[in-house]
Amino acid sequence: MNDSRVQDKFVIRLPDGLRPEIAAVASRNHRSMNSEIIHRLERSFSLERVLDQKNRVIAQLLDRITELEAKH
Repeated sequence: MNDSRVQDKFVIRLPDGLRPEIAAVASRNHRSMNSEIIHRLERSFSLERVLDQKNRVIAQLLDRITELEAKH
């Protein structure tokens, strides 16, 4: 159940100009401002996880390249 009375509530102060920007993007995406903010927060966490994973792979590849270069 997605009852707003039992969900966590959080008050946020937005910098000048950000509210209308969020409102415009939310309208284009057919979402409420609240839904747009939640969507973007969730997306940022997801992208951060993907970036962390890619950085780990890159580090492993660089280590492997260093190992291979040391053998020659």
